[in-house]
Amino acid sequence: MQKKAIVYHRFSDKDQSNGSIERQEIITDYWTNQNNVLITDTFKDDGYSAKTFDRPDIKKLFEFIKKQAGIVDYLVVAELTRFSRELGEAVTTVKRIQKQYGIKIVSASRGMIYDCTDHASFFMMSIEFAMGNSENLKRESDINGGIYAAKTKEQRFIGSHAPYGYKKEGGRIKHLIIDETEAAVVKFIYENYLRNVPVIQIYQEVIAMGFKRRGNSVIQKILTNPIYSAQQLVKPWKEMPGGLYPAKHDAIIDIITWNQVQQKMKIPKRPGISLSKELPLRNVLHCHCGRLLTGAPSKGKMGKYYYYYKCNTASIHNNISAKFAHDQLEQILTHLSVPDYILDAIREESIKQLDVQLQENKQALSDQQRLQVENEKKILSLEEKYIANSVSFETYNRWYSDLQSQRSYIKAKIQQLNTGANEMYFLLENNLNALSDVKWLFNNCDTTQQQNLLNVVFDNRLYYQYRTYRTPYIMQIFSHNLLILKQKQLLIIDEKKGESKILPSGGAAGNRTLVQTYSP
Repeated sequence: MQKKAIVYHRFSDKDQSNGSIERQEIITDYWTNQNNVLITDTFKDDGYSAKTFDRPDIKKLFEFIKKQAGIVDYLVVAELTRFSRELGEAVTTVKRIQKQYGIKIVSASRGMIYDCTDHASFFMMSIEFAMGNSENLKRESDINGGIYAAKTKEQRFIGSHAPYGYKKEGGRIKHLIIDETEAAVVKFIYENYLRNVPVIQIYQEVIAMGFKRRGNSVIQKILTNPIYSAQQLVKPWKEMPGGLYPAKHDAIIDIITWNQVQQKMKIPKRPGISLSKELPLRNVLHCHCGRLLTGAPSKGKMGKYYYYYKCNTASIHNNISAKFAHDQLEQILTHLSVPDYILDAIREESIKQLDVQLQENKQALSDQQRLQVENEKKILSLEEKYIANSVSFETYNRWYSDLQSQRSYIKAKIQQLNTGANEMYFLLENNLNALSDVKWLFNNCDTTQQQNLLNVVFDNRLYYQYRTYRTPYIMQIFSHNLLILKQKQLLIIDEKKGESKILPSGGAAGNRTLVQTYSP
């Protein structure tokens, strides 16, 4: 019987021609033709980011999947990055689609049909998603690095629109100059605020002066914007510090006045207690009644806070010491690890994939080195023309700036592609070894990552009853020590009547026995 598929294409403005819809169509059509798969429908999102699933056609695709359950076999994309660049959300969504509707995702460019129930396939799918996630993070880092350098070194204002009180002028690189009419309004706002005029009254008066901005906090935004004192706020980048840095434009408000306003606007904040860090299981762990447990601190007689998880339905259900629950969880995680034989299979397949990637990198490196030589020739030619007075200073400056940008990009690309094979294999080995120590992995994650890890391992079904963790599901690759966990009353697998689960009789390579279990 001929298999059927739906196809999804996505193009972001940032992808340029590399991710064009036409290119994706060629790749997906080739795969479906080669594999005799019938395309039943195609969905396209043009100009949308892959950071979220808030895209019009992918929403239609999800609705289509619900209606076509049992009819469609595959969801075909050119690369997994077309589907999503957010690793956690992408893996969860693909897993849900396969589990609920039996539809497997296909990466046409790699010729891979990914199966979430197969450990090796699931791992390779996660790696492809992770590579897209990594590319996304690198792009963001490059952009943020450029912004950081422009603000801190060149002291340029970076923004699509000039702040009120200024206008942008200049050539390719624009700069701020004062708009005298609007600047008078800004000065009026600062002067009257320091005279203790109520903000609402200041707002009404500047409206009468021709101020056209609207909003409940528009005056506060002007009062707190450092741009007016010829400073700008810079976000930290990597190890580089953030904070206020000088900006290369004229100030409307002198620095003393601006500091006086900031001092006056400060509101003392009472110290609070961060619950998320102390209660990572809040809204992850369920009560046996089905509700998610909440968490809160309780103040002891000596003034110290003690944290508890509890069920809001009834106090008799669950009211657990967070310390006790966390100690139990750490013991569970100590026994969760990927068996060696699975790690060996993953390692073998990963090395094959790395070998292919390294060959591709060699070709890409050769292309970049050729571009580097051409770029250097262009720079030398431009300098010779400038020395010979063949080009004006403006022309030289414009072209030299562009060529320098190309030089920096090519150099960074070559450095990236020059990453040695030994380093890549070392990274692979280190990441694989982390799978054998889930406790270490959990403890080195932030709270959000810890919650995501638990939700993936237990499929959002971990619950607590009779001072013991219970679940109807655990990822198969972590199931080899379930008998030990049960004997220690740390984790019990509960299943609905009639369902069965294959449990090992002991150890990662022990004999397997079919065990019938029932819910309490």
